[in-house]
Amino acid sequence: MRISRLPRRLTCALALSFLLPATGAFALEADFLQEPSGESPVTASNLATARLEYFNWREYDGDTRLLKESGPRLQLGASRRYNREDITFTPHVEGMFGYVDYDGHTQGGTPVSTDVRYVGFGIGADIGAVYHFVAESQVEPYLGLAWNYWRRDLRTTPQATGYLETWDSVFARGGARAEADLVIGATPVRGYGELGLKLPLSTYNSAKFPGFGKVNVSPKGNLSLYGSVGIVKGPWRGGLFYDGWRFQASDVTPAGGGAFGLMQPKSRADIFGIEAARAF
Repeated sequence: MRISRLPRRLTCALALSFLLPATGAFALEADFLQEPSGESPVTASNLATARLEYFNWREYDGDTRLLKESGPRLQLGASRRYNREDITFTPHVEGMFGYVDYDGHTQGGTPVSTDVRYVGFGIGADIGAVYHFVAESQVEPYLGLAWNYWRRDLRTTPQATGYLETWDSVFARGGARAEADLVIGATPVRGYGELGLKLPLSTYNSAKFPGFGKVNVSPKGNLSLYGSVGIVKGPWRGGLFYDGWRFQASDVTPAGGGAFGLMQPKSRADIFGIEAARAF
């Protein structure tokens, strides 16, 4: 975030973490839930997912980078996919935690290096339709809505005082998942892939700075890309993923009795790593 003494601006950094995003949950179908006679049965499957991600977050004043946060985080998730006549409904939930490195500076320009603890969770659901093609391949376009909440705890250093920050964001997303039989070398395998876009619809950032009290800002979101690719083996799957977040600078919110203003600078995140999942 940026702190400004009105009308002259000073700069302070806030960062954020996102859950990611919300993994597309598609898996082997199991368990038949019987509907009343005369209606098509609904098939349902569960998917448990683990992601080890490298989180890379930056904030900017114009083209000047104000701070960078980077490091590993762990995300755990679960979903249940319902399918009736190839119309799908997939609710999902995930949690995230980890410590990442902070590289920024104080108001006076003194470099600061510390660590940041992240904890968060998210819930959401997608609605899609499955289209079948030759060789057991299929594509599932979908639309979804989700909500994420997370806490960012910046640790105190000899150069600067830390603070606690919370975020929550409602976002829409849409894309497509696909599965197909492949041949790698001479070995037949089944591959999967997913590609989509997401857009934050409403985001609130609350921070409590020493001497300023609690201040809320609402950065606007831009479209960002996410996707994954990997291999399916029986009930297991594993592969690589990418997730991105893009935010505009927020408006300035008065703080300190109107003597100061607080704002979230233009921000972007690039998150990538490995994932493993098992269907039940």
